[in-house]
Amino acid sequence: MNDQQEWQEQDSDDFIELGEYFVPERQVQMDVITSVIPEPQEPGEILDLCCGQGRLSEALLKAFPKSTVVGLDLSTAMLGTASRELSGHGTRFRTEQFDLAERNWRTRAEAPAAVVSSLAVHHLDGPGKRELFRDVHAMLRPGGSLVIADLVQPTGARGLELTRRMWDESVREQSLAGTGGLRPYERFHELEWSCYQYPDELDKPSSVLDQLNWLRDAGFGEVDLYWMKAGHAIFGGVKAGK
Repeated sequence: MNDQQEWQEQDSDDFIELGEYFVPERQVQMDVITSVIPEPQEPGEILDLCCGQGRLSEALLKAFPKSTVVGLDLSTAMLGTASRELSGHGTRFRTEQFDLAERNWRTRAEAPAAVVSSLAVHHLDGPGKRELFRDVHAMLRPGGSLVIADLVQPTGARGLELTRRMWDESVREQSLAGTGGLRPYERFHELEWSCYQYPDELDKPSSVLDQLNWLRDAGFGEVDLYWMKAGHAIFGGVKAGK
């Protein structure tokens, strides 16, 4: 993304402005996520980890009208934008500031019906992801699901080059379609956003296969890969029980 060692508020501002162009098929991804979450049998909370400006949280609120959504993020800019954008949902949406890598937020007064995350888990290393999967499994109510939309690591040079090219082409196409020009595409490269072309220490994507295995090891069933394009994948599992 850039040569910084941690996410900065300027990164949040850039993503709020340009995420629509940088994320491949963003609306399709949100549709996939809401489609694979089992309908909660009773009202409950859905946690949106690293909720950003609240686009996914809004999709969840619409898809599950009996549920509340808690948007968690480290960025005050993201939380402020999400709160403003989703204020029309009243008490069904609230925000919490958190650090994904910390564990204090993983004990909840109410067991969530689902936990989702978009474009965040790749900031954890392998052991951090495994710990997160175990902790989320423990916190979920029986029948609850974990769904992750994230960057994943190709396992070979050919896959890496294909992933880099596909993401590049996606941003270019969405830039032209959305603005009639290439300014968002140019910003994509100026900001060195693609970890497949501009690797840095902030991005630690793991392979799809590893993460599916880690979900199974954590106790999840129905573990599956639901969607994938240009290095962006959606996968998850369900906690046994009702």
